Amino acid sequence: MDPYREYQDYVMASRLLVALGLSREVLSLSHYARLRLLRMELARKGDWRALEGLDQRLRYGFWTNPLRLRDFLKRAPAAPYLASPEAFEALLFPEEKTRLAYPGQAGEYYLGFLRLPHLLMDPEGFEAALREQEERALALPLFLNTFHRVQGP
Repeated sequence: MDPYREYQDYVMASRLLVALGLSREVLSLSHYARLRLLRMELARKGDWRALEGLDQRLRYGFWTNPLRLRDFLKRAPAAPYLASPEAFEALLFPEEKTRLAYPGQAGEYYLGFLRLPHLLMDPEGFEAALREQEERALALPLFLNTFHRVQGP
């Protein structure tokens, strides 16, 4: 996976959790990268307990793991940010929204993952949903301000 896309997915999961009062942390790109390297080392050593804790902090698999999504949806069943793609995009800064191809693009992508827990018992539907998400991912730009910083005077 593209490390920048992975970080963008992390940030969107973190912003959502912070907005819902379920977390207080959004790591900078450099801090995330350091912890991601630590995660690789823990996996190599087989330190599963430490790895699980770090995975929670890195939101590893938040969008793609149907079991984690199911647990999240139980904790936040009526979250306003999940009401529509446009509602989800309230989590973006105005300049980030301008980088999208159309309003709701990021919301469609991230909210599209919320179907996965309901499709666990439907392998064909699950595969179709994943293919659709892959297509959305290809069209979704890197929109975070972190990736578009311009050096000042």
